[in-house]
Amino acid sequence: MLAPAHSPASPPLGRASAVARAGQFFTGAGLMVFLVTALAAYEVFLLFTIFWPLESGWLGGFVRDFQLWCYNLDPRTGGMSWTAVSVMLIEPLFVVGVAVVLWRSTLLELRHAHTWRRHAGAATAALLVIAGAIAGLVAYAQTEVRAAEALPPFPGERIRVALEIPDVALIDQKGAPFRFSDLHGEVILVTGIYAACTTACPEIIKETRALLADLPADERAGVRVVALTLNPEYETAELMDLMAQSQGFTHPEFRYVNTARPADMLDLLSRLQFSRVRNPETGVIEHVNLFLLVDRRGQIAYRFTLEPRHRAWLRAALGSLLAESR
Repeated sequence: MLAPAHSPASPPLGRASAVARAGQFFTGAGLMVFLVTALAAYEVFLLFTIFWPLESGWLGGFVRDFQLWCYNLDPRTGGMSWTAVSVMLIEPLFVVGVAVVLWRSTLLELRHAHTWRRHAGAATAALLVIAGAIAGLVAYAQTEVRAAEALPPFPGERIRVALEIPDVALIDQKGAPFRFSDLHGEVILVTGIYAACTTACPEIIKETRALLADLPADERAGVRVVALTLNPEYETAELMDLMAQSQGFTHPEFRYVNTARPADMLDLLSRLQFSRVRNPETGVIEHVNLFLLVDRRGQIAYRFTLEPRHRAWLRAALGSLLAESR
């Protein structure tokens, strides 16, 4: 009697062959070809986002948004945080370093052209993966643009208020005394953040940078940003200064402020309706995402949040306040 081609417990030959090929890929030069190609493509993309001109249509807009997200772009100067840029560029090199330690002998095979020809499929797959990731980023950015264009128009004066802003004594990140009355005649954007925040505050900072980046240079010069600390019990001037610099903000255009007594800042936050609640177990502060626009007369004119409709209105409101005479 003829023996069966394979025992019931053994995998089919086709499946066994596929498993063997997969094993060869992950232990042979194919994986290294994939990894090196993907990292090289990623580095090229990063260089593109660093040097592509920001004025070149929608692609320049995407690059600007990427620089705001990842490189801490300062809209006032057009400069980026080169520390952030360096971290982004060096990260792939760290992966290569790990690969050298673990697969040094396999990496040496990449010196030969026939290795690349034999694993051309792996290189193509790597390029497709990176291209797909970039396409996803671009699509996400374009979705945000289209969503903003579809929102109802800014209601203007119908939602404007005229509320006095408390002129309490504050201390900025440089340790200098500050009052809102010091900026009388300027348009002020007021928000609230704290240095240890990893949830809402990065979005607030990103929106602030994007808002300033959307303004022409002459209009940006007429805007001042004041960030109220939401963690007055723990944030010192030194910590606030480090936070401001790490985000690419410069003094005195950007002031990160506290009060001499934490109770005074908590009172100011309450009066301006910056609601905050500290989780007693984690220490995390849950807070409102709020932007106030103060006009040249020193009055609160508009209140906005990070809600999509408000993001678009915030820009329109800022433009209208800047157009008003001093």
